[in-house]
Amino acid sequence: MLYNKKNLIAKEYIMFFIVLIAMIFLLEYGIKCHMDRVRTLQQQRPFAGGKIVLKKYYNKGAAGNFLNHHPKSVCYIHTSALLLVFVAWIYMLPQKNAAVAKTGLSFLAGGGASNLYDRLTRGHVIDYISFGFGPKKFQKLVFNTADFFVFAGIFLCMIQMIKKEG
Repeated sequence: MLYNKKNLIAKEYIMFFIVLIAMIFLLEYGIKCHMDRVRTLQQQRPFAGGKIVLKKYYNKGAAGNFLNHHPKSVCYIHTSALLLVFVAWIYMLPQKNAAVAKTGLSFLAGGGASNLYDRLTRGHVIDYISFGFGPKKFQKLVFNTADFFVFAGIFLCMIQMIKKEG
């Protein structure tokens, strides 16, 4: 087999995004396992003058407890959305000048896979970060690190779209 430097670089580039997805998944898995072991439900531990609050919460629904009483529906929706993310990720991998979108889709895949894993193995997602500022409805929401990767992934994909249009 002939040594092809271009193919080697492309494979290393793809491997970077695979490792990124795995790292996000494993980081969040470790945090959730720790939170599940050391915190009781609704036990609160404020940081940064109460602006950030750690508290364990089991979320059977989507964001803001949407469809909380229909966890199977949420699981089907989550699985479908994650499959679409992976299809987009595979489509984007060979694209040139799309590193921002590839990173964003990797963030979406890692965070989404972590939360889907929770849904499939535990029947709920473990959330543990809330904020002690802003409107009361916002303060009642509880997130996890995977959620922040999902938000960041959406943001990065939007930036890539804006860059292409500009």
